Amino acid sequence: MNLVTIQEVTLFDIILVWIHLTAATFWVGGMLFLSLVGVPLLKKDPDPSSAQRGFINLARRFRTLVWIALSLLVITGSILLPNHVDLSTSFGEWPPAVLIKLTLVLLLIGMSLAHEKLIAQKVRTLKEKPTSELAVVEKLLLRFSPVISRLTLLLGLAILFAAVFMVRF
Repeated sequence: MNLVTIQEVTLFDIILVWIHLTAATFWVGGMLFLSLVGVPLLKKDPDPSSAQRGFINLARRFRTLVWIALSLLVITGSILLPNHVDLSTSFGEWPPAVLIKLTLVLLLIGMSLAHEKLIAQKVRTLKEKPTSELAVVEKLLLRFSPVISRLTLLLGLAILFAAVFMVRF
């Protein structure tokens, strides 16, 4: 059940929703592009070091734009939140779809920060070492790193599903 009626929707609300949807489209669409097009294409490169440089360049450019999109999503989502919940009530009284979406967003931001600030830098360093010199934990990190990207994509898709559910029910 939405708190906003059709008569209360303003041009400002429409613009905010448009910005929110555009940022979400860029963010999830970009992740889908990287995982379904970019990575498979780079894996076909006969020169692994060239492919790695290509992916790093692609990811760096995308990363900046992703953080802009995520910032826009948090800002516009915060402004639009009162359209879906009464902020004077406790969280326990908020619709479950809103709470699920907010929880998924926090998980996504946490995972994205951990991946960018901790894991990605370490993985880049480890990929420069010969495999024979890597410790077991380092080898596990190299294998686990792509899983984090896939989990981030799944979280993004889950957030989209929660958003649709939130505005429809």
